[in-house]
Amino acid sequence: MATTVQGKFEGLVRGPFGIAWEPDFPLYRTYAADSSWNAGHVNDPTLTAMLKEQRRTKDLEARRKIIFDIQRYAAEQQYYVYVCVNMATASWAPYVKNYGPNITFDYGSRAATLWLER
Repeated sequence: MATTVQGKFEGLVRGPFGIAWEPDFPLYRTYAADSSWNAGHVNDPTLTAMLKEQRRTKDLEARRKIIFDIQRYAAEQQYYVYVCVNMATASWAPYVKNYGPNITFDYGSRAATLWLER
């Protein structure tokens, strides 16, 4: 396990990525050739150029388009095949506000932003 992020492994299963407030974080970390988290040893010049372009783009709509293009391109290349999706069903009292189900490791921020309206 300790050597997995260094790219030294015989087989691989990836756990949850956690929360990413910025799309660059999971995309660059996963697919950039110079990233230590690039467990698949992806070294694709087209994808690298797209990753760098989205980092340089300041216009939000233009950047969003590039990010969607990156996701489509990565899906077509199948560098990683994601085998499952977590599902969550939850319910809460109507007076609990600003809450929703959470399937990630981050339980604290959900509790920090909710309030009770009684």
